[in-house]
Amino acid sequence: MTEGGDLDKLGRGTVWRGEIPDCLHQNHVFALRPELDRLDCEYLALMTQTVHGRCYFESTGSKTTNLASTNSSKILSFPIPLPSVSRQRELVRGARSRLEVIERARQEIDRQLALLAERHQALITAAVTGQIDVSTASGRGIED
Repeated sequence: MTEGGDLDKLGRGTVWRGEIPDCLHQNHVFALRPELDRLDCEYLALMTQTVHGRCYFESTGSKTTNLASTNSSKILSFPIPLPSVSRQRELVRGARSRLEVIERARQEIDRQLALLAERHQALITAAVTGQIDVSTASGRGIED
């Protein structure tokens, strides 16, 4: 979980799976090891990203002119609902499924925006080079 930086990034969590061998975290990242029979790691990481998590860390963070920070006491005091671990995992699966749908939609929108930008540029190029007659393209001058 993050210790400092922008206020909206305080306490943000993720699950480290050793993606980079022999990697160490810097001192501005808190490494938590929850009791796995009480708290699922993925559930905790998702809870830090909820409105509840954001409100908690933004309201308890220390703020200076250009930097916000939290500390281990505030991180350990983060109040989260604790349903059974099996229910936590079920909630994580549901949230991940919905997040995947959102991510696919975002990627499709990005693809469509890039295509629109490309077509927009092609239209401008065609108009500037005289490949299309812009005086009639708007519909002006066309008689019914």
